Amino acid sequence: MRSDAFLDLKQDNSRIANLEAIAIVAVAGLSLGLGEAFAFVFPLGIFAMVIQVLTSMILALLVTASWSGLVYLIGTRIFKGATNFSGLARPIFFSLTPGLLFVLSSIGEIRQFVSPIIAAWIIIINVFALKHSMGFSSQKSMLTVTVGAWIMIFALDILGLFSR
Repeated sequence: MRSDAFLDLKQDNSRIANLEAIAIVAVAGLSLGLGEAFAFVFPLGIFAMVIQVLTSMILALLVTASWSGLVYLIGTRIFKGATNFSGLARPIFFSLTPGLLFVLSSIGEIRQFVSPIIAAWIIIINVFALKHSMGFSSQKSMLTVTVGAWIMIFALDILGLFSR
């Protein structure tokens, strides 16, 4: 959560940095998929497990790209932040690094504790990523994440992807 790390990510427009950011999201999705597959799907067979893992990876990439676009629009249009899309997307993609621990959700005894902690950790890092990538205050960054979260929840609910 160091500001210089987010600023470096914002400014590093190399192909390698972009691919690393995408890889982090894909591996976080893989970790979530494996955690869920071993916890719930594995008794149904290997095919169901593979489908679960691939679906989790694809959804992680789509949701993170959508989230990046949404907070970019909110941050630049409403709150007048200063960055380009890729300068914001890389730090946000890297903020999913704690998602690698979602594989621990396959352990039934700790699933109910570990998953919310990891999700909260990712949200907190997102706030820092926005703050440093857009040059926001902490309050403006929190407000951007809050507005974005409500919009994202509403959109996912309409698409039927948000479970209650």
